[in-house]
Order: sequence, then structure tokens, then C-alpha cells
Amino acid sequence: VAAFAQTKIYDISRKGSSKHERSAAIKEVKEALIASLGEEVDDITKKLAKKYFDDLQWEVVRNMILDDRIRLDGRSLEQVRPLAMEIDILPTPHGSALFTRGETQSLTTVTFGTPLDKLLQENAAESNENNFFLHYNFPPFSTGEVKMLRGQSRREIGHGNLAQRSLKQMMPGNEYPYTVRVVSDILESNGSSSMATVCAGSLALMDAGVPVPKHVSGVAMGLITREDGKYAILTDILGDEDHLGDMDFKVTGTKDGICGVQMDIKVDGLSMDVMREALEQARKGRLHILDAMYACVDSYRSDLKPHAPRMVKLFIDKEVIGAVIGPQGKVIQEIQRETGTTINIEEVDNKGEVSIFSPEKAGLEKAKAWIEGIIAVPEVGKDYEGKVTSIKEFGAFVEFLPRKEGLLHISEITWSRLPSMEGVLKEGDKVKVRLLEVDQKTGKFKLSSKVLQPKPEGYVERAPREPREGGNDRGGRFQGGGNRNFNRDDRGPREPRHQHQPRHQRGDNADSNVQPKPQDDGSETL
Repeated sequence: VAAFAQTKIYDISRKGSSKHERSAAIKEVKEALIASLGEEVDDITKKLAKKYFDDLQWEVVRNMILDDRIRLDGRSLEQVRPLAMEIDILPTPHGSALFTRGETQSLTTVTFGTPLDKLLQENAAESNENNFFLHYNFPPFSTGEVKMLRGQSRREIGHGNLAQRSLKQMMPGNEYPYTVRVVSDILESNGSSSMATVCAGSLALMDAGVPVPKHVSGVAMGLITREDGKYAILTDILGDEDHLGDMDFKVTGTKDGICGVQMDIKVDGLSMDVMREALEQARKGRLHILDAMYACVDSYRSDLKPHAPRMVKLFIDKEVIGAVIGPQGKVIQEIQRETGTTINIEEVDNKGEVSIFSPEKAGLEKAKAWIEGIIAVPEVGKDYEGKVTSIKEFGAFVEFLPRKEGLLHISEITWSRLPSMEGVLKEGDKVKVRLLEVDQKTGKFKLSSKVLQPKPEGYVERAPREPREGGNDRGGRFQGGGNRNFNRDDRGPREPRHQHQPRHQRGDNADSNVQPKPQDDGSETL
């Protein structure tokens, strides 16, 4: 086997061809080896020949990297594959990015959700809710295979967990109102697809407008060792280098430090010198990738995309939570129905945490103003912009806060005297008013708009009206004074009322008391 294939394998490996070209060429040599054995060879010999061929390939490639310091795709040991990246690649997701490194490509999307979309993770000891999670998909077509699409494999779960832990280091805290889901679909793979997920995820988060302070990148390091003590550390390993090498060491981080590491090792252990050299080489490769990522997008969006859902979080006193919810939830249901929003209220640290979620910015602002109006306490002397809700002959009712109306009297509209409300205001008009006073008994609000207008020159205040003689200037209306303040005993003794009896018990005298109805002859009857 060595005499037939060693030189051929070396020439193919040193050529620096692509993954598929190299695989096809190696496959052709293996088939030629089996054919050279003749048709009379048995199956066991063919099986052994294939095994020895694979062992020979493993040895030839490793010796080439150690002795020639050349890798399968023609790179040097510390060189990173060509990079290409793009954000906002898809129109519909709230954030998206396409990251390509050599023959490995990740299409990653970001989706925003409400606090109700948090991921519940339970185990035997505890139950947690996470507002950030990442899903990693490795379909068979990414490696040129045709297989059944089943559930997530253990490999996919592990790779996704590493990428999630790395990106979570840069995510905002619990005060961030969104639940964020990142999905990485590997479109093509030739090693380091999990590190491509980290890079694409960081780009997609910034494209979505998530306030992450720094980019996170990742690189996979490899190691080739030999019995004579010679070794080679590889930056950004290929799939074949992962298979033929002794180590797969993944390192993720920012310009300032490491966010996550993961190591798969096939040797008994590593010396501290090799470990330090691998970390330093990984830092250089990570910074090289970060420079390209910052050149693509250097910071997160200042505002979300137009089609991204809007969310804001308010903190209110726990005493007013019931006012926002309303009896049997009527108030909060009305707010959601009228504004098209989703509202979630929780009590956290003796405070009410109100999260408002809306697919449109207008609905979000309306719901926010509505809730702020419910919890707001009207202040006497403060100016408001209200809406006229109804017109009366004595003035107009103005809603100056959500669900809070006050009377704007006709005398408080302008400094000049108005004979009537006709043509002055109409329903729906916006008007600026000042809250003059709040009735302590009824809670009614008295508004004025003329105090916000300059007073005309020569304007003379009207003197207050003096009460009429008798105490009450309005006369006979009973209000505890005036003409109705009299003693019942001044009218003399009260006549006893006639005790009602049935007609058949009254006798003739009772019938004689009934007077016949006079005939209508046109004369007046006193």
C-alpha cells in the first residue's frame, strides 16, 4: 500500500486544493489501489487495504505539516482562511448575517419576543427562565450528504451551547425587555462551524439593534504531535485537520478577553508551554477576525428595524398595579385591544414591572401614554394638552390625562366674554389647559385655558357678586339657608290625615263626601 499510494497522497495533500477536489482525488487513488490488487483478491484483503490506506494518509499528512509546515489547503500554520461577511442579508428577520470563512458558512438570524416567550429550562434541582437562547442547525447538505432530517443531535446541542455561552457574555442584563432567539443554519461546513456561528451571531445581534458593547469572534485551534517531540499548532483548522490531528481547541472572545473555551484532545495531556503558545496563537487569530467584523459593522443599530416589534419597560409602584389591571382585568384588556399591544405585569422587588410589546411604534407609544396617565397624579398648577370629549352650553369637558376629564368652563376659555359655546370648540379638538383646582369632596377637576393666554391690556377683573338679602342669592332652592330656612311649628298644628277605609265600610256618609264631576259648559270653576 505504501509503495503504491504514499507519493500520490503526498502530492495531493501538498497541492492546496479545495475540500471536494482533494476528497475526490484521494478517493480515486484508493479505488486504483484496490483495482491493482486484482479481481481474485478476497474481501478481507480489500478491507485491510482500505484500512492501511487510511493509516498511510494519516501519517503522510501529519508528517507533511510537521516537516514542511504546510497545511492541506496551502496555508501557513497561523494563517486564517479568507473571510467574507454581510449583515441585513434577509429582509424579514429582525436581524440577520451571513458569515463565510473558507468553505464554512453560517446564515444566522435574530428574532425578538416578549417576556412571555422566555425559555423554561428545568432540571432535578432548579427551574430557570432564559431570555436569550441560541439554536444551532447542521443539516446534511452542508457536507454534501443526503440524510433524514431528524431531531437535534448531541453534537448540535453541544456546539450551540458553546456559541450561546460565548455570546451571552455580551448580552444586556435582565433589564433588557426582549426575549432574543438566535438561529444559526450552517449552509456549508469544512471545520469550525461552531466558531462561524459565534461570529455570525455577533454580527446578527448588532444588525438587530441589540445593545451588545463588543463583537465576539471565535477560532478553532489544532495540534499535530510526533514521538520525537516535534509539534505544530494550527490556527482555524479544517475538517480533515480536525480528523487527523490531536486536538480541537475552540476559543471565543472579544478584543479584551476570552468568553468561552472548549477542548477535545486525543493525547494524554499538554505541557504549559504548548498551552500558552496555543492561547497566544488563538488570540492573534481572534483579533484578525474581529478586525474584519468591525469593518463590516462597528456598533449596534441605534434603532430597531421598522418591522421589528417594539417594547418598553415601565416600573410603577405596586399599589397602582391593580389600577392598571382593573376589575377582572378590564382595563389592561381594553388597553391591549385598543392599541394592539401585549402587556405583561410582574411584581419584582416590591415594584410593578410593566412590559409593553407592540409590532408598531405608534401602538407602543399609545399604550405607554395610557398607562402613564392611569398612574399619574394630576398636579394643581400644571399644564396639560387635552382633547375635547363633549360640548355643553356652559363649557367643554376635556380629557387632559387618560381616563381623567375636567370641566373647562365657558368663562375660562378666553379673557373675552363668550355668549355661547357655538363655534368655539368641537369634539376632538386639542387644547392646552391648566389644572386650577380639584374639588376635595367630589374629586372633579377645574381647568382653564385663558390663564395660558396673555391678558389683554386694560383688562379689569370683574368684582365678585354679592349675595342677596336673606343669605342665599339664588332664592328658593333648598340649600340649608335663605327663604327656605323656617320652623315647621310656625305654621300651626297639623291636621290629622284621613284614615283610609274600604268603600263598603264607609256607609252613606262616605258616599256623600264624593262630589259629582261638574259638566264642562265652558264656564270657569274655581
